[in-house]
Parts: sequence; structure tokens; C-alpha cells
Amino acid sequence: MSGLSRVTSRLLYKYIVSYLMVFLIPFIITSAIIYHNSVSSLRQEIEQSNINNLEQVKNMTDERMEELETIAARISYDPRLTPYMIKHDYYSREAINELKKYKANSSIIEEVFVYYHQNDKIYSTGGSYSVNTFTEKMYQSDALKKDDLIIDLQTKFPMIRLAENVSISNDKNERMISYLYPIAPNSLTPYGTVIYFIEESVITNLIRNILGDYKGSTFIFNEENQIVASSINDKEIDQESVLLQTKNTNGINNVNINGKDYSIVSVKSDVSGWTFMTVMDTDQFFASVVHMQTFIVLVLISVVLIGSVVAIVFGRIQYKPIQNLSELIKIKGKLNLKFQGRNELETIRNVISRVLEDHQNLSETAYLQKPFAKGQILAKLLKGDLVDNEKIDVLLKSLNINMKDELYFVIILSFDKVSMEKDSTERQRAFNLMSEISFQGSIAYGTDLLYNDALALIVSMDEKTGNLKDQRQMFVTKVKQYIQDTLLIPSIIGVGGLYNDKSKISRSFIEALATMEYKFINPQGSIIYFEDISSQQGQTIGYPKEEQLKFVQSLKQGNKVVAVEALNNMFSSLSNEKLSLPVLKCVCFDIVNTVLKTTSEIGLSDQIHEVEKIVDFTSIEQLKKDLDRIVVKICKDVEVINDSQNSRLINDILGYIKNKYQAYDLSLESTAEHFKVSVSFLSRFIKEQTGVTFTQCVLGFRMEELKQQLRKTDTPIKQIINDVGYNDAANFTRKFKQIEGITPGQYRKLNR
Repeated sequence: MSGLSRVTSRLLYKYIVSYLMVFLIPFIITSAIIYHNSVSSLRQEIEQSNINNLEQVKNMTDERMEELETIAARISYDPRLTPYMIKHDYYSREAINELKKYKANSSIIEEVFVYYHQNDKIYSTGGSYSVNTFTEKMYQSDALKKDDLIIDLQTKFPMIRLAENVSISNDKNERMISYLYPIAPNSLTPYGTVIYFIEESVITNLIRNILGDYKGSTFIFNEENQIVASSINDKEIDQESVLLQTKNTNGINNVNINGKDYSIVSVKSDVSGWTFMTVMDTDQFFASVVHMQTFIVLVLISVVLIGSVVAIVFGRIQYKPIQNLSELIKIKGKLNLKFQGRNELETIRNVISRVLEDHQNLSETAYLQKPFAKGQILAKLLKGDLVDNEKIDVLLKSLNINMKDELYFVIILSFDKVSMEKDSTERQRAFNLMSEISFQGSIAYGTDLLYNDALALIVSMDEKTGNLKDQRQMFVTKVKQYIQDTLLIPSIIGVGGLYNDKSKISRSFIEALATMEYKFINPQGSIIYFEDISSQQGQTIGYPKEEQLKFVQSLKQGNKVVAVEALNNMFSSLSNEKLSLPVLKCVCFDIVNTVLKTTSEIGLSDQIHEVEKIVDFTSIEQLKKDLDRIVVKICKDVEVINDSQNSRLINDILGYIKNKYQAYDLSLESTAEHFKVSVSFLSRFIKEQTGVTFTQCVLGFRMEELKQQLRKTDTPIKQIINDVGYNDAANFTRKFKQIEGITPGQYRKLNR
């Protein structure tokens, strides 16, 4: 026993000496150096922190201004908000509802108005008012006179009116900032103006939220050095003196105001032209130094005490933890053995366990994301966004999509819309069953299209002996029989042509889409082949009819690669035909007329004028060159229209989720049913547009509401969790801690 004590004592003495020599003395020296550097550089760190905070305020404000500009642009192109529609007795209600949606899209707009030139009315989410009523009764302001307002409403450039006291409907008096934006955007002859009212308190609250516990004062000046908004914590600061002293300053400056030294930091926005400025009393710097000194001393004392205890503990427990760690490594990841004793190495083992657990969770998450990624790849193949076959093969292999390497074509299954809407369960079952099917060496992968009553199958098959079209027809017939045997929804099948290159799958997709134009003359259960509808047109003069069909459909889809290719083929056929000059001109006019009709169907009125300009062509070469340019523009405009529709749809979906997130029964399926789309499409669409899944989106709304209730109310936490849509309080508490790092109770204490 005495021998063991002597060994333990020597070991303890060894650990204490090693601790003093290796750790404590270097730590004291390092702490002194850190303290010296902290005192000498703390001022620059504080000022740099202020610059960063100001940059954040500036960026947040710029984002809001750009958001307002985007809303104004969308209003100018919204067909529901044209001067005709908004003045129409029947459609005006729809126009007002559309304005309400735009108002809801911004977090800073108090009210939005639309004024059209040569009109004595101003329209808002509450209805329409005459200019007299607007200035004298509805929105009273000493500064807002009718003559001044009319002049401002004719502006050709965005302008901001400083905050002024505005009485809204005689029951609410607030200081409002007016932001006027001409419509259409960037036009030299705008036909109207969008007016936003923004409460000044929204801007000042934004400043306070970002600067937090900052003790100084903050100002926002416009380009005329007028104060737009301010947050003043130091009542001794004279605003006029600040403006005089800092008129030409930028960055960090030290000035004397009313006999006191101040540190001034300013940044200027390139978007709004506003200057954001903080003014801090220099004495705050010395107060921070005292806090730093106290903090370092306390840390040093704590480290000395804790280090001494750790040295003693290490001396007593000897080297046993190292042996346990070695045994832990030898078990090859089987971390289910209990560790005997408490020490630092036990923490290391827990960390290793957590790393392995996180790795497993990450693998599971990646596996769950595979269906979404699969839909993305198939959609890109249909659109023609992937042109590198090697890259396509790598992507397909990573997602276990086993396509054949010989022939490819596309099938479109167009289901009966009425039946689909009546039975959402059968609709979803159809999409699930057709996601992957195979028959005799051929395999097809399905993806739902942007409309809810159809899906596309990308088919790949081995090239066998015999007629290739017969092989394709056999596969399509089996798909038809499979649909009849398993589904209750009638359908029409459209089939594109065969291609031997994966990058040309989009051509077959365009051809299959072209067959859908003829489904109204074919009964349910029909199979329509692209080559059949082209041959049904009879003999054509000048160019093949199938090229015209592909050309029209590619314009409607915005696929410029296929559109230009089809146009080139049409003109190449013209050059090979021996046609008389009058007939040749007629064929050229037929091509121009095809572009004109398609453009009209799409609704691109601007491009119709472009097509009208080329009717006086002097040569086929000139016509071909002009049409190439117009086709590219049309395809780009179609992409813009699709993006706009996607933006409107995602806004509606997010608005629906925001209104319903407190409901226990809110689900991806019920949301898909509400918007009449498939579950798989809705899941992929939300992920594409927002970057998060449906579940994460709902959780985000619930988390924000929960945190707001924790900060502002004394309601029991369990009740708040139930109110935001969760029955299992314990499970939600674990989710909250995973995201925020603390429990809801701790969050409430820290943020009251």
C-alpha cells in the first residue's frame, strides 16, 4: 500500500511540474501578450464591428428597396393590373385582390397604391379614390398637397419622400416614408406610378434589431443630406452638428462635437444613395477596455484553478484512460461498450460516437434526397439542359438510374383531367406506378410535368434485329395495357421519335408534346405517334411538315436549341427544292406566318411587332438571319414567363403554408390536393424554388412563431407548442434544441 502511495505521489508531482512548465507559465505569458494587443487594437475592432453592422443595415435596406422595385416591375407586367382591367367594373375586384397579394409579399409595405397617367383616380388595396379624396380626406398630410402630388406622380425616375405625419382614415396617425416608382420599369415614357407607404418605425426598428446593445446613435441621410431616419441613444448629440461635421466623411473618423470626442463610422449605399452613420462616445472605448481587463484576469484565475485540479486528477488516475481509448479504437466502430470512470477521454469517446451517428444520419438524408435529385435529372434531360453524355452518365449512375445505351424516345401520358381532379388518390397512384417500369430489355423512368394531368416517360431500349419502330410500338402497347390493367383514369399516349443519343432526348420530348395538340380529335386510350400526325398532313411544299410541328412546339416550350435546329432544317429543305420564285416566296411567308401565329398563341405581343418588321425581306438568307434572332428572343421570353408563373405559384404556396402551419393536419399531400398538383411535383417544386423541403418550410414558420411567443408572452411553453401545430411537446423541444442549441425555456430567459 505504501509502495503504491509513493508511486502515486511521484506521478502526481510529475504532473504538477509538467503542468506548470508546459502549460501554466506559457499561458500566463501568452495572456499578457493577448491583453496588451487587445488594449491596443480594441478600438479598431469596435469600429470595424460598427462598420460590419452598418453594412448589414445597408444591405438589409438595399434588399428591401430592390424588393419594392421588383414588385413594381411585376405590377407593370401583371395582366390583371392594366389600366383597362383595374378600371373595369367587373374585373376591378380581381385587380384589388392582386394588389393585396403584392402588399403581402413585402414585410415593410404599409400600403400600396397604383396611379395611371391621365386618370383622376388612385387605386389601393382598399379600393379606388380620387386624387382630391386621397390628399384631403383619406390620407391627410400638411406636406402632401394635391399639386405637389400630381407633379411627383408624373416622375420618370424612382423617388423617395421623407417621413411625414400621415393620418390614415382619421383613426391612425403615423410617420410615413413615401416611395414612388414609375411603371413600366426603365421606360422613358412611363404610363403610371406605384406608390408605397412605409412606416418610419419599420426602418428604425431594423436599425435597433441589427445594432442590438450598441450604445451610440445612428442616422440615415439621403443624397441631399436630409435625415431619413435616426435612432438616437445619446440625447446630447446635436443632429445639425453631426451633419455639419460629417458632411464629407466616409469610413471611420474622429470628431469633436460640443466639446466631446466622438468616433463616427459611415457607409454609403450604391442602390439608394443613402448614407448610414453611427456616432459613438469615445469614453465607451475605455469602458470596453476595463471589461476586457476584468475578463482576462478572471479567465487567468479560472484556468489556474481548473488546471491545478486537472493535474491532480490526472496524477491519481494515471494512464488508465489512454488504455481505455486504445480499446475503444480496437472495437471498429462498435461503440456500445460502457466506459468505466469519468475523465476527459470519455468526452472524446462521446464525440467519436456522435461523429459516427451524424455520418449515418447524413447518409440517410442523402438517400431520402435521391427521389428529388432523380426528378431534377429527368426534367433537365427533357428540357435539353444536359448536353455532355459523359456528365449525363455520371449523374444517372450516382442516382441508380440504369438507362440502356442504344435507343431513346419519350412517351407522354395525358390523363383525363376531370377524373384526375375527382380522385386525387388515383392521380398520385398513377404517378407512383409510372415512376419506373420495364418490359423485355426496355426500361422507362417517369416524371410529372408542370401541368397536373400528364407525365413523361423517358424510355431507353436495346437495339435488336428487326424494325426499330416495331420494337418501340411493342413497348408502347405494353405500357397502354399496363395502364388499362392498373389504373382507373383514362389516358391518351403521345410518342416521340427514336434517337441514339441521350443529349437528344429533348427532341423526342418536343415531338411527343406536338402529338398532344391532336388529342382533341382522338378518343381516350389512343396512341398518337409523331410521324403519323406529320404524314396525315399530306404532301407539303418546301419543307417537311414534321419540322414545322417541332418548330412550333419548341417555341412554346422555350427550347431554343431545338427551335433553331428545326428552323435550319426547314430552310435547308427550301434550298434543295426546285421551286419557282413566287412559290418560294409563298413558302417563306408561310414560315413567317407560323412564327406569327405561335407568338400570338403564347401571348408575346412585343415579339409580334418584331415579326411584322421582317415581312419585307429581300433574300432568303436575310429572312433566315432575322428569324434566328427572333426565335432566340421568343424562347428567352417564354423562359421569363415560366419563371414568373413559378414565382407566383411559390408565393401562393408559401402564403397557404403560412396561413395553415398551425393546423395539425397540414401535410404535403393536403397541400398538393389544394393546388391540384401531384405530391412529387409539389415536393420538387418547393425544393427548387426555396432550397428547403416542405417539412423544413413548415418547421421554419412554426419556429418563428414559437420564438416570437417566447419573447413577447408569458404563455406556458407547452401551450405555445400546441398552438403552433405540434401535439408532441417533448419531440418539438428536442428539435428546437437541435436548431437553436438551447431549450425553449432557456431561449425565453435569454431573449426577454
